[in-house]
This record gives sequence, structure tokens and C-alpha cells, in this order.
Amino acid sequence: MQGFKEICAALAQWPRNVHSDYRTLASECAENARILFDAERVILVFSERDEPWMTMVESDANGSTWREEDEAPDPLVDESLEATNFVLMSGGRVLRVPDGKPSVVEQAIHHEIASRCAGEVILSVSIDAEEAQGRLFVCSPKVEPEAMLLAAGIVATLASMRFEATSHADLAVRDAVAQERTRVARDLHDGLLQSFTGVVLQLETIHSHIEENPAEAQRMITDAQGTIMADQRELRRFVEQLRPRPLRRETPYDFTARLEDLRARFEKQWGIRIVYDIADIEPLVGAYLGQETFRLIHEAVMNSAKHGNASLVEVELKTADGEMQIKVADNGNGFPFQGRLTLAQMRESGGGPTVLAERVHSLNGNLVVDSTDNGSTISISVPLGWGGSTDANDARSR
Repeated sequence: MQGFKEICAALAQWPRNVHSDYRTLASECAENARILFDAERVILVFSERDEPWMTMVESDANGSTWREEDEAPDPLVDESLEATNFVLMSGGRVLRVPDGKPSVVEQAIHHEIASRCAGEVILSVSIDAEEAQGRLFVCSPKVEPEAMLLAAGIVATLASMRFEATSHADLAVRDAVAQERTRVARDLHDGLLQSFTGVVLQLETIHSHIEENPAEAQRMITDAQGTIMADQRELRRFVEQLRPRPLRRETPYDFTARLEDLRARFEKQWGIRIVYDIADIEPLVGAYLGQETFRLIHEAVMNSAKHGNASLVEVELKTADGEMQIKVADNGNGFPFQGRLTLAQMRESGGGPTVLAERVHSLNGNLVVDSTDNGSTISISVPLGWGGSTDANDARSR
């Protein structure tokens, strides 16, 4: 039989890595407990908060099995033993952790669990995490009773901490997926969907030219085909970004070319003239921050075209004081409100360019919109590297 010295040496090797799912963790915990206590079998039964089923994992010399049961053994142990680790001996004698004093409990462990263990000695270890609770049942451990009782508390702590870490990892993955879905939806809205809207308007114009001016209609059809082909390439790049792949050297982002493409598109589709002033932008910024900067400009210009009925949009872009500063001014009829709105006011009231506000907020930036009957001005500042503090920016915009 193993003593406490051997148990301590084995506990030092207990895995401490974090898994992203309970199934892998539960199988690993059951197998490690079986090896640690030199047991014939280990049964791990646990339930996740807000889930209707109970999960049972069994580990023996042949490996691990896993199943989910709607009607699992309940309660797993006698009510008086729920908060403790204990050893069930023959005759119903129970040794509790930490005092080790024996007592008799008529049915310490649910009869189904006890029958599956089919041994005279069963060690039961409590697992208690925020999102999962359960118990380990170690069948016929070959460890001295005193060492087993001392080790039970350590195993309970290690297993509970790993279940806790797994729940946090799972939550982090879910949050990351939700954020990525939001980003994808926003990028599709700001890019391709807006472009498709412009193509539809272009096609509607073509209808009025087919009979009166077929040559002009043919030219516009050619332009629309070119726009759709460019959108197809953009969609392909978008899908490539989402697809997992080995790291490779990325193709530099041609920021200037994208701006020129934007100018040409809006002139053809919306009849709007765009004037750029980008002389004061650092050369490396176009490649490093170009995609996010371009999306901000695209959304701001689209607001001028779609809602402001503008014919001229002036875009000023520069880097200064550790920030990317963007100003988009138009000669349209402004927003439904008159005056100034800050980012904090827009997020609180839902007024102004809400999609643009959410994008700027996600980049820890600041946004101010001035609106009059003679046009609007959108002023955006974003920390270079997107490294600012959200709370600080919220406070600054008030």
C-alpha cells in the first residue's frame, strides 16, 4: 500500500493545464485519480449549472467511458456528507476528512454508485466549482487510510480549481466568438452590403437610359460588372481572413488604392465627389491600421451619401499625438438632430451614426458629430495600435 510520501510525489505530477471543455477535463481527472490511488475504477459524476442532465465518467484499466444521463443517481451521497470528503469502509463505517473519526451512515453513497464500485473501500471526493459540481468515487484504493484522507483534500482542491478554470476558459471562448460575430456583421454591413446597395441604385438608373441612351446604359452596365467583380474579390479576401490556416507572410494592405477605389465607386454609384487630404499620415500606418481606418472612412462617407444627400465629401486624415485623426465633412442636409453629439451621448441615446459609433467604441476611440442644415462634420480619433482605455475615452467624450 502507498503511504503519504508516495502520494505526495504523485500529486506533484497532477496536471495543471486548462481545458476548454468539461469532457476532456473530467476524463483526465478520473484517470489521474485512478493512477494516484492505485484504484480498480474511478467514477466521476458531475452536473453543469443550468444544464438538466448529469454526466458520468468511468475510468478503469481499459480506458474511460462517458455518458450523459437525464435521471442520474440523486442524491449521490447522504445529506450529512455532501460538504465533506470521506472514505466508506465495510459495514457502513465512514471516515471523514479532516478528523478521520469513524461513524456509521446507513447509505453513505447512492446504491447504484456503490454497486458499480463493488469494493469494500470507496473514497469520495467533492468537486465544487462555480459552474459545475460533482464527486469523485475512487473504488478499492490501495493507499493507507491516513494518507488517503490527507490526499483527498488536495485532490478536491486541484480538481475544483481545474473545473473552475475550464468554466472561465469556456466563457472566454464564448465571449470571443460573440465579439467576432459582431465584428463580422459590422464589417459586412460597412463594406459589401453598402456596396450592393450602390449597385442596386446604379441598376435602377440604367433602366431609364436603356431606350433613350443605350450607349450610356452599356457603359453603366460595364461599371456595375466591375463593381460586382471587385466585391467578389473583397468577399474572397474576407472569407480567407476567417479561414484558419498556418501563419504566413501577409500581403501589404494598399490603403491608398482602397481610398481611390472608394472615390471611384461613390462617384459612379452616388454621384458624389470625394476629396482627400492624407498628406500628414505616417507611411507605415496605411499598412498597419489601413483596414480599420478604411472601414471608418467608408461608413462615414456612406452616411453622407445615404442620409445626408451630399454632393461633396471632404476627408482629412492625419496622425498626431499618438492618434489616428479622421475628419469627414459634407455639404448635405445633416443628421436628424441639430448641434453636437459625443460618442457617450450617441451610445446612450441611440442617436446619430450608431454603426460608426459602435465601431469607434470597439477601437477605444472618440467620436464627435456636428450637424447643421448645411452639412455635417464627423471627427474621429483612435489611438495608434488601438491601445487606449475604454473608460478613459468615455470620460473624455463627456
